[in-house]
Amino acid sequence: MAWPGVGQAQLLSDVFARAIEQFSPQSVAVLGCAGGNGFERIPPSVSRVVGVDLNPQFIAESDARFRGRFKSLELISGDIQSHETSFAPVDLMFAGLILEYVNVETVIARVPSMLGVTGNLVTVLQLPNVGHSHVSPSPFSGVQALGKVINFVPPPHLQKVAEAHGYVQLESHTVASVAGKKFQVQVFAMMPNPAVNPDLAQKAAQGRLP
Repeated sequence: MAWPGVGQAQLLSDVFARAIEQFSPQSVAVLGCAGGNGFERIPPSVSRVVGVDLNPQFIAESDARFRGRFKSLELISGDIQSHETSFAPVDLMFAGLILEYVNVETVIARVPSMLGVTGNLVTVLQLPNVGHSHVSPSPFSGVQALGKVINFVPPPHLQKVAEAHGYVQLESHTVASVAGKKFQVQVFAMMPNPAVNPDLAQKAAQGRLP
């Protein structure tokens, strides 16, 4: 995704970095961390970093690149949909371009067990783009193979699923890569997170959010 002209890796890294700056977490988890994309943007104030990826080679690459950089680095090779793949709760969970390849309901149902009650979930969804292939041109055959299994997740559907598990959507906005592909960034939290406006939470509970 970092191949010249694609820029998706850079986009994810930028969104991740902004989330860290916005919420100042002491612990973070990246679902679908690949080879540690974005880890270089994590400041020293974050003492615990968790990376999860289905591909053990990516986990090994992350370990080689970042072992010793953080006070605590937990790298897990496994399927985030499985209860066998879990970790102690963190302050910030980042799921960038991963929900298109899993069962969204299953993953979101598992989030509360791995995200602190005052934590934030930040997601990035790929939007259907007219004139663009599902997976951007890349010399990496593994990336191209993803195009055969991608399932676009409508942002309103993700919001609905998250709210069913007690979360409130704090933000939702569209961003674009240098190649012109569009993505939706959504931020979620649940009460008693101080970032959650009580009126917003009440509207969400009553199904009155737009």
